[in-house]
Amino acid sequence: MSRVKKVFAGGNTTQGFYSFYHNIFDDDANRVFILKGGPGTGKSSFMKKIAQQLLILGYDIEEFYCSSDAQSLDGIVVPKLKVAIVDGTAPHVMDPKYPGCVEEIINLGQYWDASNLEAERLEIIRLTKANSACYPRAYRYLRAAKCIYEDIQDITKNAMDFGKINRITTNLIQEILGDYTSSLAVGKIRSLFASGITPQGPVNELHSIVENCTRKYILKGEPGTGKSTMITKIAQRAMECGLSSEAYHCPIAPESIEHLVIPKLNVAIISSYPPHIYEADHAIVINLNDCLCQAKRTAFQPTLHKNHILFEELLDLAFEQLRKAKVIHDQLEDKFTPHMDFEKINRQNDAVLKKILSYA
Repeated sequence: MSRVKKVFAGGNTTQGFYSFYHNIFDDDANRVFILKGGPGTGKSSFMKKIAQQLLILGYDIEEFYCSSDAQSLDGIVVPKLKVAIVDGTAPHVMDPKYPGCVEEIINLGQYWDASNLEAERLEIIRLTKANSACYPRAYRYLRAAKCIYEDIQDITKNAMDFGKINRITTNLIQEILGDYTSSLAVGKIRSLFASGITPQGPVNELHSIVENCTRKYILKGEPGTGKSTMITKIAQRAMECGLSSEAYHCPIAPESIEHLVIPKLNVAIISSYPPHIYEADHAIVINLNDCLCQAKRTAFQPTLHKNHILFEELLDLAFEQLRKAKVIHDQLEDKFTPHMDFEKINRQNDAVLKKILSYA
C-alpha cells in the first residue's frame, strides 16, 4: 500500500522564514521540476494532482506543506523514482543547479492572460505589499515569544540533574546503536520540520513521519530538561556509525532538533510536549522531569505562570498576522485565477506525469 509522508521544508520561525528547501532532494535526483508563477496560477493543485495519480499507481510520496497555508503544497518527492516537483517562487526561491540535465523550469505564468492582469495592476501591487507587511510583524512576535521561552528553559535548567541526564543519554545510545561502531563512511542528517506555525494554527504532521517505525522512544519533560540535546547526541553518534537520519527541527528554536528518525533501524526518538503531545502503543517513554528538582523550580512558579501566559499571547498575535496574510493572499489568488488557462495547465500536468513515469 502506498504511503504519504507529510513534512515542512520551510517554516515561520523565531528567526523569520527558515528554509530547509535544499534538503527536499539529493544531488542524485533524476529530475526536479521547478514551478514558477504567481499566486492563483495553480502550483499547489498541479502537485496535488500528480501526487494523487502516483499514489494510485502505488508509489510512496513525500508531501511538503506550506507554512503560509497548511493546506497548500510547496513540493512533492517520489523517492523510488528520485523525482521531485517544487514551488520555486518566493519566499523559497529556487533556481536550477544542474539546468536541463536535472532541473526543468515550468512557468505556469505562460498560461495567464497578461492583458487582463494588467487591468488589475494597482490592486495586485497593493495586495502584494499588504501581504508582505504581515510577516515581519509576525516574526517580531515570534522572536519576543522566543525570549520568554528561553527564560522558562533557564529556570528549568537551573533545577536539573544533568549528570543523571547524561547517564540516561549514554544508556539510550547504547540501546539504539549498541551493535554499531564508528564508520569510515559518515552518515548524513536530513533536516526538515515536522510541524509548522501556520495561519491554521500549530500544525503537526509527526504521525505520518513515524508511523512505520517499529521502535519509538518518547521523551517527555518541561522546556529546558534537555530533550533536544539528547536527540542531537543520538543523531551525532548515528552519523559517526555511518547511519543517516532525518532530523525534525522546532519552529520556536529552528537550530534545535525536536524529533529524530533513523530509517535503517526503524527507530524514532520523539519529543512530546504541548501543543504537540504524541502517544503510541508499545513506545518506550522517558520522562526527563524525573531528573528535575521540583522544589527548586517551584520557587519560580509565579514567574513561570506569567511566562507561559505571555508566551501564548505572543504566539496568538503571530498567528493573527499569519491569518491576515492568508486572507490577503487569497484575495491575490482571486485576481489571477480567472485569467488562467487551466486546460493548457492540465495538458502540461499530463506531460510532466509522463516524464516522471519514464524513470520507472
